[in-house]
Amino acid sequence: MLDWLGSVQIRRRTATRVELVLTRGTAWTGYGLAAGGVWLVTLGPAWAMIGGAFVLALGVLLGTLRRTLVFDREDGLLRSEHVILGIRRKQAVPLFHLRAVVVSARMRGLYVAYVERRIGGQIHLDEARRPAPLLQLAEAIAEVAELRLVYDATTRAAASD
Repeated sequence: MLDWLGSVQIRRRTATRVELVLTRGTAWTGYGLAAGGVWLVTLGPAWAMIGGAFVLALGVLLGTLRRTLVFDREDGLLRSEHVILGIRRKQAVPLFHLRAVVVSARMRGLYVAYVERRIGGQIHLDEARRPAPLLQLAEAIAEVAELRLVYDATTRAAASD
């Protein structure tokens, strides 16, 4: 239902570079939650103030969240930048450290796209209820970064003992 919340989209794409960013819907939702939290805090009862403070904090965190991923074949790097509450975290990963771009089916009809690394954990890209947008994103990354594309959108039955 909230697939658009926190979704990654392609901002710019050239033959040797693709830049991914979070959609604007993420910030708008965060600021909407913050406004709702302020309204709850002003209601007065203790339960509304506590809930309002929580919603306000969650909204501010979500509203200030920024994420940029740049796959640059000319520089041979994946540049990652995360900003939350004005605190910036940057990372640069050489493209030869990346193994594949994967679109995989998870439980309950959810699909996940991520970049598999040779060393270290996966780099989460996005998740959605439909695999088509994720496949389009993964194809763009695989083409620019010259990575293998793994598309495993088959639903798996849970094994029972």
